[in-house]
Amino acid sequence: MPPRSAAVIDDSSTALTIILKHGITSVFLFASPSWTFEKLSANLLEVLRDRYPEGVPKSTEKESTITPIPTEDADVRVVFGTPRDADDYTRGFKKFDVSPEDTLGKKGLKKVSTLAFALLEPDQDEDEPVKFEVAFPINDVEA
Repeated sequence: MPPRSAAVIDDSSTALTIILKHGITSVFLFASPSWTFEKLSANLLEVLRDRYPEGVPKSTEKESTITPIPTEDADVRVVFGTPRDADDYTRGFKKFDVSPEDTLGKKGLKKVSTLAFALLEPDQDEDEPVKFEVAFPINDVEA
């Protein structure tokens, strides 16, 4: 029997899993490579408002600080960060240079991609450095 021919995959419809991190929070969103970052931001804000109406927790501490989620999209600007080292997220994240109209696929996001996010005031200076606060679990148990 002859070998089957490989199926051609249309990259525009291939689903992406985007893992968005802030503090101790990880949000998994399914997206299309054709989505703009504006659409990704809107979907993220919708999930955050639904899941964290009081704000996104930054730590597991009882007195954890939270990042408030404005009720209107116009009151917040979402900024994304990419890992400094794709093999070691604990090395931090750097600002991902994207415009709201850029698409996920054109900016090179893959099948599963991890981004940090920060919520800024809409009028905050674009050139101001952004600190991405991402916490990772610590294994206190010795093997």
